[in-house]
Amino acid sequence: MSTKIDHIKTIGDTNAILALEMLDSLDTNIRTQSEDVIKKYDMARLRVQDKAYIAATSDIVAKQLVTYFEKNGTALEKQEAYFYAGSVYRDLQDTPRALKYFFKALEIAENSKQFDTVMQRNTFSNLHYLYFNVQDYPKAYEYAMKEYKLSQSINKIELTCLMHLGMSLTVLDSIKQAKEIYKIALDSISSNPQLKEDHEVLCSLLFNFSYLKDSVQASRCYTLLQDLNLDDSNDSKNYAYGEFFLLVGKKEAAISAFNRILHNKTDLLRMYDASKALFHIYNEEKQVVEANKMANLFVSLCDSIDLGKRQELAATVKNEYQYHKDQQREQKIINEKERLQSWLIISVVAIVIILLIAIAFIFYKRYTYLNRLLAISNELNDLSVAKEQLQTNIKKKEEELLASQSLLDKRENELKSVKNQLKDLNGELTKFDEKLKKKEQMLSEKIAQSQTFLNLLRQTELEEKAEDVIFNIRHSSEGKKHMTTTNWKQLYKAVDELYPAFKDQLMKELGSFSEQQMQVCYLMRIGLSKPQIQNITNLSRVTIWRWVKKFNWIQTTGLSNNKDASTL
Repeated sequence: MSTKIDHIKTIGDTNAILALEMLDSLDTNIRTQSEDVIKKYDMARLRVQDKAYIAATSDIVAKQLVTYFEKNGTALEKQEAYFYAGSVYRDLQDTPRALKYFFKALEIAENSKQFDTVMQRNTFSNLHYLYFNVQDYPKAYEYAMKEYKLSQSINKIELTCLMHLGMSLTVLDSIKQAKEIYKIALDSISSNPQLKEDHEVLCSLLFNFSYLKDSVQASRCYTLLQDLNLDDSNDSKNYAYGEFFLLVGKKEAAISAFNRILHNKTDLLRMYDASKALFHIYNEEKQVVEANKMANLFVSLCDSIDLGKRQELAATVKNEYQYHKDQQREQKIINEKERLQSWLIISVVAIVIILLIAIAFIFYKRYTYLNRLLAISNELNDLSVAKEQLQTNIKKKEEELLASQSLLDKRENELKSVKNQLKDLNGELTKFDEKLKKKEQMLSEKIAQSQTFLNLLRQTELEEKAEDVIFNIRHSSEGKKHMTTTNWKQLYKAVDELYPAFKDQLMKELGSFSEQQMQVCYLMRIGLSKPQIQNITNLSRVTIWRWVKKFNWIQTTGLSNNKDASTL
């Protein structure tokens, strides 16, 4: 369920109305869940309502969430609880308490490793709004600048952020800088079709450019607003149009725009500003009656708005801020005192422990020293006994050494005798080795004679049975004739008839072989030499030598096979 709530919160960042509908669909089931799930659900609802610009009418839920998450929440959940509690009190126009909770949200962001950077930026935005609303413009500028710098660092500079900074710069008479910020906002709107629909920002830009006498940028804003076709009941539009018409010298149009605000009677602050503007216009035009009428309306609106109360609220906010700072300072002193007390207690305990360890170490060293002296004394006694035993063993070993020396002399004489016998045996072995080499040489010659005889026998047998085949092979080996496919087939047939078991033995030994390998094997079987095989097959000398060596078994088994063939 918590995962579903987090998903809805994410949707609420872009579509707050849809997110509210999704939360409403969960309301019945949520109340049967655990307290943690219920509180997270209430937090999500508070968040989505704030993003949907639904003003809070009660602080009951906000206080419950703050109490719960202060005890059970993570740093991120505490930051969120404090932020939306501040938003609730902002909607209830309780500026001091709104300020208190926004400061707490900032403390979480500044003192925790895990926090929401976007929420921190929005906290700066709300603090700007609160201070600007009570006319503490230096403080408003301070937080507008913090909002702007943080937006830059996370690459999320919104129009609201730019307007806050521009308004603060305007009231502090930093006109050039204010114009630059407003121009950045206007350029963003011009390049983004979606932002062009934000008529509130466009109206604010039109008024501020007109107020700052920048007719070029004001005209751009006026053109964009005309494309939106806003009706005359929009007081923001009327007030911005009135200021713009004054800039371009259209006093009648300006008077009409300001009078529409007075006629709508929907926003006391706009009526206050419009009556003030109309008073100045009528006074300049020497229209005394209309000027007096606007003056009386202006005084009446001053009483309704109660600007004195706003000044008092500004002082209250400053006092609340100072109280918050004093609380922070006092808490810091208390924490420092507690830290020093803790260090003092730890130091005393550490000193006592070190002294006890030192005393224990001294006693341990003395105990170890005494044990060592006792051990040395015992060791000396043992050494004395061992010395006597060692002297006895030395005498015994000396006697054994004399006996061993006598036995060693006897063994040396026996060794000399064995060496002489071995020398005679080596001579006989040398003679036997020479005789063996002669035998091997004679055997090799007989094997070569047998191989030659075998080859001649094979050729003779083949000549007796296949005169045409022999003729073709002889001419091919001399380079006079090239073996054709028919000649090879005749050779295979003649050899297979002469040696019926040869082909089966070839398949058993080689498994698979190429046509050229088969030709070489058959030529070897009839007893041809390597040069003759090379002339017939036209293979390289290296290949013939390698294959003859590989198929050497054909020649070595030739005699037995020949006997089999003769028997057949």
